[in-house]
Amino acid sequence: MFSTPVLLSSLLLSLSFIPAIPAWPSSAPASVCHTMLPGHGKEPQTLADSPYHVQVSSLYLKQEERIKVTLSSKSETPFKGFLLKAVEVPSNNIIGTFTLLEDGGDNSTAQYLACTHPQSSITHTSNVEKLGQTVEWSPPDQFTGSVVMVATFVKDGYTYWVNVTSETVQTGEMEMGAASAVAKLAYDWLMGFILAWFQ
Repeated sequence: MFSTPVLLSSLLLSLSFIPAIPAWPSSAPASVCHTMLPGHGKEPQTLADSPYHVQVSSLYLKQEERIKVTLSSKSETPFKGFLLKAVEVPSNNIIGTFTLLEDGGDNSTAQYLACTHPQSSITHTSNVEKLGQTVEWSPPDQFTGSVVMVATFVKDGYTYWVNVTSETVQTGEMEMGAASAVAKLAYDWLMGFILAWFQ
């Protein structure tokens, strides 16, 4: 017969060899929309070390227009899971709607998540490794203000980055000076080239 301390030690030792399982194998739940934490039991990695980034196709968006939002790797490092939302600055409220560019069939790598309203967020459909994901985002009707895209990237069971953000997007009817207009054209051209390269 084994003593109780010996049995407890054996149990703890066996548990230590259980492999880490991602908390979001097929999608992120709506309950984590605000924290963006996958609940893996580990602290997130530092943002400065993130191998991923969030890119937008334009920094200026008129009403009834859409922009493309791309999640991608900086160094061919794949990710298994993700959660993407758009938030208003400075309130940090989730805003706008996303649109999938795919047909939504069995091979789709992304799906809608209703964080605060339908299509208010995007998440993965499986933990298959991915190098990128592109979707479209549109602001609410008559909205004018600043918006930032916010994402969580999950590399594996215990390695993930939270609150990876895009550059700030200005939405609504706004007057732009000549310098701002030139900067917008240059940025739009550059982002169009980069997004075409990743597709």
